Amino acid sequence: MKKKIVIASVLKPIDDVRAYWKLSQSIAKTNKYEVNIIGNVSKKEPSYENIKFHSHPIRGSQWIKRWFLRLKIMFKVLRIKPDILIITTHELITVSLLARLLIHCKVVYDVQENYYLNLIGINPNTLKKIYANLVRLKEKFSRIFISEYWLAEKCYSKQLSFVKSKNEVIENKAYEVAIERNANKEIQVLYSGTISHYGGIDRAIIFYKELVKSEPDASLKIVGQVHDTKLKLKLENEANKLPNLSLHISYDPIPHPEIIQAISNASVGVIGYTPNRINGGKIPTKLYEYSRYRLPYLVEQNTPWSTIGESIGGAIPVDFNDISIEKTLKILRNPDRLFKNAYPKNATWEHESSRILTSLNRLTNNN
Repeated sequence: MKKKIVIASVLKPIDDVRAYWKLSQSIAKTNKYEVNIIGNVSKKEPSYENIKFHSHPIRGSQWIKRWFLRLKIMFKVLRIKPDILIITTHELITVSLLARLLIHCKVVYDVQENYYLNLIGINPNTLKKIYANLVRLKEKFSRIFISEYWLAEKCYSKQLSFVKSKNEVIENKAYEVAIERNANKEIQVLYSGTISHYGGIDRAIIFYKELVKSEPDASLKIVGQVHDTKLKLKLENEANKLPNLSLHISYDPIPHPEIIQAISNASVGVIGYTPNRINGGKIPTKLYEYSRYRLPYLVEQNTPWSTIGESIGGAIPVDFNDISIEKTLKILRNPDRLFKNAYPKNATWEHESSRILTSLNRLTNNN
């Protein structure tokens, strides 16, 4: 009889990139487990052998709705009775404790963010600091009953004291999809992923404005999820003013295949992060995706991102405050020189998936 696994999220959709495309499919392919995904409803419910989907229709992030949603998730978990419950957010720690007590399942905490650092590092105030400390206290307490931590970033093993001695680093590398890169005469710039000032969207627009002075037929495509209403309106205004600027943005996550399609059509990507205490040790997923799918990309020079990007291929290190358009265009005329390996295995999810299966074997064999 197959072991049951539940991967639960509060607001992420059931076809979330990490939960569905990466974790669930890697586990389901073994044919040893029945995987259940609990998450927000998606545009189109996926279908995959050995994976069952349990969606909830709630949208938004209002506090009251989120509390009721945790209750719904708890009842779903108790009904499924998994052998292993994988939670993807600190909001489900209480749910996982109840599940551990009532159905004796093992619990894995898939740590995708350092929530404490995020809360105190971006526009902190008294309420945020109080909430951040409550989150950290909850995470530290959970160590008593959580069997293992999966870490989406290597830096978390040093930043989070509560994960020591029982963690597995499983990075968000590029999920393998067969694509053909489109050869374009005009330069197509891409900004993909979560859209924010913090994430470097302003740098992408500034670069594009300079680029079109030399390449008037160039275009910029912005694809991804945006949480900031003011930023969304600003981008829509920019799209009305700037030539060849197209938006595919939403308050909800953009389906992963649509992101990959945008990568296949682009000539150069922009990873515009500025290093700070929050992101300094984190590696954005799009860095691995751009490298894997052989899309050159601009990245801040003398950072861990430029070092890794040059190692696996694709990075064009620049000073975003003083970009030479002429030099950048010269590199883009012969982009193959940026890629040392035809298949950069270190950029792919294949490199990570075996660690999941090793962890699950360890958990199911140690009763």
